[in-house]
Amino acid sequence: MLPRISSNVSVFPIEPDADPLGDWLNSLSAINERIPDDVLVLPAHNSPFEGLHARVGDLVESHRRGLARLEDMLAEPKRAVDVFGALFARPITSELLGMATGEAVAHLNYLSRRGRAVRENDVRGVWRWRRS
Repeated sequence: MLPRISSNVSVFPIEPDADPLGDWLNSLSAINERIPDDVLVLPAHNSPFEGLHARVGDLVESHRRGLARLEDMLAEPKRAVDVFGALFARPITSELLGMATGEAVAHLNYLSRRGRAVRENDVRGVWRWRRS
């Protein structure tokens, strides 16, 4: 749990069909159910903070908004790198390309697993997702 940024939730090449975003959102729900709101959170980055449940709510809402923007963008088939604008507020530089691609695929797989998007291979074998 980080106080100001979201954890990187990515699909990795060894598990291309994984749904880490679904797992992460489920874990946030479990945190709210099992851990009291008034605990002192000791994050890996930045200062300790209180208000765990509000932070969980902010993270869930941020990802839901990103998923809605992403789904809107999928009226036409898109590659993972084509959807960065729906998920990230800043331009993706070459240093961030791997993490951003993994996170984009995680969001696309999340939509696919829930029947809201489909993944297809184009004629060159490149994955493209479109809204269901």
